[in-house]
Amino acid sequence: KNYKRTIKIETSHKKLMESNNMSAPPVESTSLLNNNLARKAYEGDDTEASRVYHENKTNTEQHQTEGGMLKPLIFGGLDGILTAFAIVAGSAGGALSPKIVLILGFSNIFADALSMGVGEFLSSKAENEWILSEREREKWEMENYPEGEIQEMIEIYVERGMSKDDATVVIQIMSKYKDF
Repeated sequence: KNYKRTIKIETSHKKLMESNNMSAPPVESTSLLNNNLARKAYEGDDTEASRVYHENKTNTEQHQTEGGMLKPLIFGGLDGILTAFAIVAGSAGGALSPKIVLILGFSNIFADALSMGVGEFLSSKAENEWILSEREREKWEMENYPEGEIQEMIEIYVERGMSKDDATVVIQIMSKYKDF
């Protein structure tokens, strides 16, 4: 039985490695696996490869972090395209010279980029400051009235679908660790 399981794991591991254009090392050396293999297993809906990765890894699994600027980039790009088009179309419709139309178009693109960049920076800064102030408030509440904070967390977990008993056990354990 273990022999069949080993062959199945080796086959799944080899398939995952080959799909990433990597030569498959023996199963014993899977601690050197590329962290992207977990993502590839997910994207390929390969539960066996995901299991193999998690059972044999010794390093920390990495998660995507590149998407943080995706929303503002798309929003800013669309806004910039639309307003630049409106400026250029209006200028051209007003029978202005091509030189003036180009100057207005590029000036608008520059101003929009600057405005979006500063706006994103300031809104992110404000959001981070708010999050940190909320964290400080929660920390203060936990230091000064832990029973109330523990009860609040139990209620939040119950609202999210956990049974009251399970939520109580989880929160009681977590509350033992001050920095958790």
